[in-house]
Amino acid sequence: MIGAPERAANGQLAGRPVAVKDIIAVEGVPTRCGSPASDPAPARSDAAVVGRLRAAGAEVFATSQCLEYAAGFAHPEVGDTRNPHDPSCTSGGSSGGSAALVAAGVCGLAVGTDTGGSVRIPAAYCGIAGLKPTYGLLPLEGVFPLSPACDHVGTLTATVSGSGELLAVLAAPTPRTDPGGGADSGARADHAIELTVPPGASAFTVGVLSAELADPSVTAEVREAVTAALAALSAAGWRLREITAPWLGQLAQWEDTLTVIVAAEAFQVHQGRDQDSYAEGTRALLGFGASVSAQQYADALRHRAELTAAIEASLTGVDVLAGPTVGYQAPEQDPPFGVGEGSAESRFTGPYNLTGHPAISLPVPSAGLPVGIQLAGRRGADLALLRAASAAEQLFAS
Repeated sequence: MIGAPERAANGQLAGRPVAVKDIIAVEGVPTRCGSPASDPAPARSDAAVVGRLRAAGAEVFATSQCLEYAAGFAHPEVGDTRNPHDPSCTSGGSSGGSAALVAAGVCGLAVGTDTGGSVRIPAAYCGIAGLKPTYGLLPLEGVFPLSPACDHVGTLTATVSGSGELLAVLAAPTPRTDPGGGADSGARADHAIELTVPPGASAFTVGVLSAELADPSVTAEVREAVTAALAALSAAGWRLREITAPWLGQLAQWEDTLTVIVAAEAFQVHQGRDQDSYAEGTRALLGFGASVSAQQYADALRHRAELTAAIEASLTGVDVLAGPTVGYQAPEQDPPFGVGEGSAESRFTGPYNLTGHPAISLPVPSAGLPVGIQLAGRRGADLALLRAASAAEQLFAS
């Protein structure tokens, strides 16, 4: 890249190519944000995560396509990214460009953002690993915001070990205050993250979210693939425990809570900008955000705090929670977010954006297009989640 800042000659990612979602500033390159309305001027400096990639020796070789301002709609002048497994299907939004590059074998490591599932959903559609870390563990400086309360930088990688490699480089050195209440305990690691489970270690305990598997949005193909994956874990000695809790009976309501927060905050971000050339769907989402009252927003934040406590309680006595990442395999087009008919696309991913819990999507054996299983862990316990995910990945591949 002509004129690009130099990367370190040595480091954990020395010479490794990494793609970066095009709402993350890369010095010398315009941050297009998937929109013709974006600022055409080259970014004057790297986003914090890009600077850390370069310091680790990574080759930041491409900015990857995303939905317009990560708001859930592909601008017709920009288009979306097709799925390497079947070009008639989407690679997912809004980090679909990063997911497709990894799934196509162009690179093994990529960076995206996740506000309602925008890392984990493309990972599920494309058959790769997609990690949304604990809220605030990866810095957002230099990332164009969608919803500051729910935005996360995340990783899209060919394997879980790649997730660990990126996390070790990108994680923030100090906790960031969680707007949901409290601070995150993750800290930056200056060495590679070791994900191998020691020999003789006890099997993991999985809290199975059966209500998600029974949700009407889940197709027979996804239900069969995720159920078979859970059975494989059980056969390997993992302990499966069904989780029943009131929050699981309100999955559609959490979608509404997420939409209120994201739309209201997105409206504030874009207020005063010329929106005439935005995609119709993006304008509709911002229009909804403008209609959200102060009371509606406050109620949504209160509900989020209730959900955070409920998920913490569900994690008692288990290592991870497990369910489908998305209820269906990659569709032809990205379903709309927050407006129009509900697609339930972020029904299982969105709750962890509201609460800040780390969650990862892993591919499981399936017929036809890829299917993802989502594992979620305790806030600040990203390493523990990755160790469980790595062990599960090995079992699914055997």
